[in-house]
Amino acid sequence: MAEYRKVPFLTFVVSPRQKVKINLAGCNFDCRGCFAIAKQEVGRAFSVEGLVDLLIKSCQQIYGRLADDVQLTGGEPTVNIDYLLSLIQRLRQLGVSKIGISTNGYQLDRSLVEQLKSWDVNYIKLDLKAYSNEIHKWYTGKSNANVLRAVELLCEYGLSFYVRTIFIPDIIGLDEVEKIARFLSQVDRRIAYKIYQFAPEHAANRILRKSPTKEQMLTAGIIARRYLD
Repeated sequence: MAEYRKVPFLTFVVSPRQKVKINLAGCNFDCRGCFAIAKQEVGRAFSVEGLVDLLIKSCQQIYGRLADDVQLTGGEPTVNIDYLLSLIQRLRQLGVSKIGISTNGYQLDRSLVEQLKSWDVNYIKLDLKAYSNEIHKWYTGKSNANVLRAVELLCEYGLSFYVRTIFIPDIIGLDEVEKIARFLSQVDRRIAYKIYQFAPEHAANRILRKSPTKEQMLTAGIIARRYLD
């Protein structure tokens, strides 16, 4: 277990509610359209205790108290599972009432899901980049088998989560949205599914010149609603 993880920055949301996002550097995917600075091993290295100390002092300065809602994101927070679980444990000990994780799902096997359940993680944002494995491999460098299994496990253990996909016309387009929505419906029609608009100006690689149109996004939503509640 690595005792330290690099943290490029913390994000402090003040409206409409107070929320802190801890960005943990490093990722096990190499997404062609990634815009996250934290994808790389950048920032200052923190132990769990050092990071928690920074969080407490920063929250006191910005909010006057410790935030009730802390989201662990990145990068990919599950790259070092022991670090992640130790951080969750410390946040619970401090009295943080709402803890969330934003993840690509690759590391969410049964053991980790069981531990997240035991620590009563409140919400998980799960990225499903593509349903077709060949597209997923091309886009991320990894198979999506673990991610699809993660959706089933999160449902099985009753964790609160939603699935999200970035709509990239001609790459992860309407056909992929339909395949994802169909898959999710076969697990549970009640799974929440969010479709985001790709922003090419923020991507590390210009895999698309223009953002999806409003009409394309609306069509994607209509297609998904055929399968999901």
